[in-house]
Amino acid sequence: MILAVDDEPANLALLGKLLEHQGYDVVEARDGPSALDAVADHEPDLVCLDVMMPRLDGIEVCRRLRAQPERVGLPILLLTALNRPEDKVRGLEAGANDFLSKPFDESELSARLRSLLRTKTLQDRLAELLGRYVSESVAAEALRDPFAVSLGGDRRRVTTLFADVRGYTAIAAEHAPEETLDLLNRYLTVVSDAVEAQGGTVADLLGDGVFAFFGAPVAHTNDPERAVRAALAMQAAVVKLEIPAMPGIRLQAGIGITSGEVIAGNVGSERRMHYAVVGDSVNVAGRLQSAAGPGQILVDESTHEAVRDLVTSQDLGSLRLAGKGDWVRAFNVLGMGPETGTTTPMGESQHSA
Repeated sequence: MILAVDDEPANLALLGKLLEHQGYDVVEARDGPSALDAVADHEPDLVCLDVMMPRLDGIEVCRRLRAQPERVGLPILLLTALNRPEDKVRGLEAGANDFLSKPFDESELSARLRSLLRTKTLQDRLAELLGRYVSESVAAEALRDPFAVSLGGDRRRVTTLFADVRGYTAIAAEHAPEETLDLLNRYLTVVSDAVEAQGGTVADLLGDGVFAFFGAPVAHTNDPERAVRAALAMQAAVVKLEIPAMPGIRLQAGIGITSGEVIAGNVGSERRMHYAVVGDSVNVAGRLQSAAGPGQILVDESTHEAVRDLVTSQDLGSLRLAGKGDWVRAFNVLGMGPETGTTTPMGESQHSA
């Protein structure tokens, strides 16, 4: 679909007819503001944009579209009667992909459209492939500004989640590798979907485990809640998983969640890196996951404080986690509460794991 934008009705009608003659579906807009609305409503594959328009000219429309991260790859062809080099420079600096001077030849219009759409197809394919190896949010950041991808990161508050299949080692020992791989793929699909459905980032697939976080690269005001909802969705999906080659097996997962200050960014080397978060709360989340029993979701005090009015939970007191010198206050999240969550204390005694 192509969006055609021109404030002159005769020019717009001619442009629309030419585009339809070449086999494209066409949406029309008569000024800058309506062009911005049409992009949001119709998600066109390309925009043919007149430069000289009242209220909001084509240069400013182009600039505003490029300011939207999701529009960075949208091809924009500027149509203009201005032939001065400085005018074209303004358009290119605003983010236009190409120019076509009025009056234009239909064959030249066709060639420029095919070139821009071919580039768009390649970019979409690259985004699809990249999205198979990193989360969509990380892929979008990399495609938005590839030259900004470098080692390092920034300090921010993030909710971290680790999930792991209980009894996986024993299952793998008793079944063929092909059957185990099928189990892993089915399990990792449902847990990854649960994270991404809540706007989280799947950082790594660790064998039968998943490392995910909420709050980077895209932050939300309710990231702890999103993480807990994702964990509950995981547990519900995992117990329902049916593995054709393992009809008698029902999986269960242990999950650990923490919230705290971390460094979020690219970790690795200049040649090979991945987006991750680093900090003490990440380590604690991993240890809570190790301490969690089958079907349990253990969260730290910071996460629980953010969701306590939304969930039903058990206060486990302070746990001594393996490899962690300090005692950590932990809660077992049982589910989402009706309106106000309830916390059931497990007593004042301290538990070790």
